[in-house]
Amino acid sequence: MLLSNVLKDLKERKKLNFKKFNPDIKGVHFNSQKILKDFIFVAIKGENNDGHKYIDEAIKKGAIFFVIENKKIKKNLEKKKINFIFTENSKFFLSKIASNFYINQPKKISAVTGTNGKTSVTFITKEIWKNCNVKSASIGTLGLIADEYKKKLELTTENSVKIHKILSILHKKKINHVCCEASSHGLDQHRLDNIKLDVAAFTNISQDHFDYHKTFQNYFNSKMRLFLKILKKGGVAIINSDLPETKKILNLCKKNKIKTFTYGYNSTDLKLVTFYEENNVQRIMVNHKNKIFNYTIPIIGNFQIYNSLCAICLAYFSGISINKCLKAIKKIPQIPGRLESIKIPRKLKKKISIFIDYAHTPDALKKTLETLKKNSVKLSVVFGCGGNRDRKKRPLMGKIANDFADKVYITDDNPRDESPKKIRKDIISSCTKAIEIKNRYLAIKQAINNCEEGEKLLIAGKGHEDYQIIGKKIYKFSDKDTVLKVLKNI
Repeated sequence: MLLSNVLKDLKERKKLNFKKFNPDIKGVHFNSQKILKDFIFVAIKGENNDGHKYIDEAIKKGAIFFVIENKKIKKNLEKKKINFIFTENSKFFLSKIASNFYINQPKKISAVTGTNGKTSVTFITKEIWKNCNVKSASIGTLGLIADEYKKKLELTTENSVKIHKILSILHKKKINHVCCEASSHGLDQHRLDNIKLDVAAFTNISQDHFDYHKTFQNYFNSKMRLFLKILKKGGVAIINSDLPETKKILNLCKKNKIKTFTYGYNSTDLKLVTFYEENNVQRIMVNHKNKIFNYTIPIIGNFQIYNSLCAICLAYFSGISINKCLKAIKKIPQIPGRLESIKIPRKLKKKISIFIDYAHTPDALKKTLETLKKNSVKLSVVFGCGGNRDRKKRPLMGKIANDFADKVYITDDNPRDESPKKIRKDIISSCTKAIEIKNRYLAIKQAINNCEEGEKLLIAGKGHEDYQIIGKKIYKFSDKDTVLKVLKNI
């Protein structure tokens, strides 16, 4: 693709003379290690690194054009007769040229943001489409999941180059319905900018990622970028009607002339009327356009009712009727690592229940424990907190565990570069019931062995993850596999 086409619709291109220099561009990237011959290298100044330091490496690897946001190096590049363009925001610039380079996208793209529920919503939406015989895909924490294949991803919301490349591949495979998770980091860093977003959803918001965003307002603003900056003109914003922030969100959407559709008890669009749980199946009644509808979901947790409503809304605005959505949702399987129930072998003499969940925020842990607390003889929990992440939430999560669980096992999650002992100490500071076991395998083993008749055990924090990050090393570790191994050897 010619450089002039890659830079299409960008104001900065006016400074270039394409009659003199308009090469055929073979690729775009911000990582110098990924650069090949005739690539564009976009230098981005990040939190921990500065891409401008790697311009020489990119030149050696064959980069033919450069995008910079550091004015100080302009003269140096001019001296070397290197073709470049200056921009105030390299991250936005990258998303734009990535969308121009990977020009084709699926026809129906939706995205979900919120502190909790993103993975469940994208998974359920994808399953509704699948059960309605619609070729579809989901992109997020569980990876890229399409009808025919799965692929692991590094981040909940990948960098803009990878996102646009994935969308282009899905289009080529004639997959035209896609639901993406939109993380606050991804939104703040323009990773989803310039995707052709038809529908966007907001699940909820509570404390998380304050190590990055610093304040709740900054965190909230990053979430709202999905609606105010990315959702295309004429698109629909799907909003949980029962949030403390709902009025604020709706007002912002109204101010910006964004069409909205709500779900929940206080909704006038998809109103939650009532629900009850029976034999691990939730039976739900809703009102849509003054008509009563009933449906079931084979997953527990009141919060999953809201996630199912959100998914129904997303599927509905992709062209699936309410009736078809409700029939399709009955068939959804267990969501990996989201209150996932582990099958207990018959040989075990005592009747216990074990659940794996990704809950790694105070709000998520509270809701999960509240769900399991119902009709429980005893409830125990195993969890830790991630290193190099919001430290303020650790004592909050310790207190929540102390309030709701009978036994609390504090162990390591992904400590990363932080002291695991310090992380555990932060949690234990507000948890008098804490039993500290640093090794996660041993913590899970002891928790299972200590379970009494009728007890429920929650293993929280890592969910579907199959690794543990300690220091700079990544070790193979799965909560689910660990549980199955312990149960097998009992």
